[in-house]
Amino acid sequence: MVTKNKTEQNKTELFDYLVIGSKEYLDRDKKYPYPDLLCHGMNALALEMKKSIPFPKTMNGFLDLLEKPVKDWCPISFIPQEFDSDFGLMDEGSLSEEANDYLAEVLLKKGGIPEYASPLVKQLGIDNAKFTKILDKLRDAYNNNPEQAQQEYLLFRSFLIQNQYTSPSEIRNTFLRNKYISTEEVGELYEECQENQTYWYCDRCGVLTEKYGRLKGIKPRLCGNHHQNQDYVYQVKWERGLLRIKDGIHQRVCFPGIPELNLYSALEVLKEKYPGYLHQVKLYPGLDRYDLQLHFSDGAVWAIDIKDVRDPYKLAKNLKPLYREGSLRYDESFYAISDRCIANYPDYLEILRKAAKELSNATHLVSENSLITRVNEKITEFQKGGTV
Repeated sequence: MVTKNKTEQNKTELFDYLVIGSKEYLDRDKKYPYPDLLCHGMNALALEMKKSIPFPKTMNGFLDLLEKPVKDWCPISFIPQEFDSDFGLMDEGSLSEEANDYLAEVLLKKGGIPEYASPLVKQLGIDNAKFTKILDKLRDAYNNNPEQAQQEYLLFRSFLIQNQYTSPSEIRNTFLRNKYISTEEVGELYEECQENQTYWYCDRCGVLTEKYGRLKGIKPRLCGNHHQNQDYVYQVKWERGLLRIKDGIHQRVCFPGIPELNLYSALEVLKEKYPGYLHQVKLYPGLDRYDLQLHFSDGAVWAIDIKDVRDPYKLAKNLKPLYREGSLRYDESFYAISDRCIANYPDYLEILRKAAKELSNATHLVSENSLITRVNEKITEFQKGGTV
């Protein structure tokens, strides 16, 4: 791994300023004066931008530049290793999916929001910290009371994924009897909806935003068709007290959580149909050490972790053997890639296997559909009287 010196680190911080400043600019109604971080990043970029591309003379020209792949205009020393330079910072007038991922998965997680960022961007960091605080509290409780902590984690995570629009009364009724998670803590992960606005939802990716008359999801390359006539897209009726999940929690929990719960539901159907063969489907065992644990009638245990990352090269860097101590032991392990990722990148699994250097062949890499097929095949062998 290449270690960056202090000068290089400072230059990648300027790239961070561009990302954060662009979000600040896009999120506010009053565009002038420009956000300080954006100005700082623009000034630094103007001094060192690739000589073959003139620095734009107008703000509209600069926004057009941000739509182009970063590698075409940004100095290499500015670009962090975690950002895929084949993409721009903006996409059709909004912060790009890659920039959103970088903001949520890199900057927020490492506490990289500058103290002079806008209150709106700082709030993203605060919301992320609130979610992490709840997780830390449950992890501490798990050491002494694992059953209760696990039960509350299941309720908490599933609620956030399935109730991206909710109300104070629904939160109160759901979490009132919890021992470790308070209704106030859950409520802080939501924001109030305004009566004069229209709200939309997609069953496949969650909360939608509307801009220039078009509906857009948080990751349009994985879920991009949001025409209002689609049966999985619908308007959410405003009622007094309506709450919406905050952006950072949507990206961190809800979007990847939808395929997790979908696969869990599909396997639960198989368990109900063949209870003599598939005995148990556990969701988020060990406070989400991995996503699913399957128990079969021959005593075999399968561990499954679902991944919903668009870029196989980016995912490969983070794949390691699944945790298998104590109650989390297993006989076979799987990384199941969401079908929408496979559809977007047909040779995804082949690339992933070659690029995942820390993963042995003992861990299976499969699509969601292939995983369900394997479970069905195992059940069929049981029915024939064989073993798998």
